Order: sequence, then C-alpha cells, then structure tokens
Amino acid sequence: MATLHIHDVSDQIARAYLNVPKEQQQRLKRILEETISLCTEASSSPATPTQESTLVYENETIIRHTRGVCGGHACIRNTRIPVWTLVSLRSQGATDNELLEEYPSLIQTDLEAVWIYYQHNQDEIDQAIALQDDED
Repeated sequence: MATLHIHDVSDQIARAYLNVPKEQQQRLKRILEETISLCTEASSSPATPTQESTLVYENETIIRHTRGVCGGHACIRNTRIPVWTLVSLRSQGATDNELLEEYPSLIQTDLEAVWIYYQHNQDEIDQAIALQDDED
C-alpha cells in the first residue's frame, strides 16, 4: 500500500484532513492511500469503458468504472455521479459546500477522493469533459 505524505495532497485537502476528528483522519488517510494505490496501478494499465474497475475501502467503493453505467466513466461509490461532472462544476467555480448541497448523497471524503483521482487521471477526466461539451 502507498504511503501518504502531506506534500502529496493539495493544501485544501490537507486543511480538511487536519480539521476533522482523529477517527475521520485515519479513515481519510486509508481512503487516500487506496486511491493513490489505484492510481498507480491505473497508470500501468489504464481503465477503459469496456472493463470494470473499482476502488474499495472497508466494503465501500469510492471511485468506480462500470461498463454500461454512465458511459463507463469514473463515478463515485454506487451513485451515477461521474467524476468529470464534479470536476467540471468545480472548474466553473463551485465550492465543495455547494457540491455537497447539490449532491446530498455525497460526503466530503467522496469529494476529496475525486480531487485526488483527478490529479492522477487528468487526461481521462478532461477527455470526458470535452466529449460532453461536444455533445452539448
């Protein structure tokens, strides 16, 4: 499993991590380590819409590619909320609080996993956003 170093995450995530109780810090650290591990594995064999891949932590899927669901794009947990949608909204100025209000099934940890996933899979997500922009 990967080791999480504070310089590996953005200041925003680091601040969020430091402002939660110890138990949540431990859970977040394990989720981030799993995300980093998944991203490392994905860089050697990237997921495609024709294969299923998941990031699972304590029986909870964080980021998932599932063939036939949302075009095979990376989604959060068992939702149909694509990672690219949240990244796109954030790039348009939406804050984490606004996203959590708009998507009440999400929690802060989901968003933090999304931002880390995006950092490690930027090309994949940017292509999904561009594809959606072309369709609009």
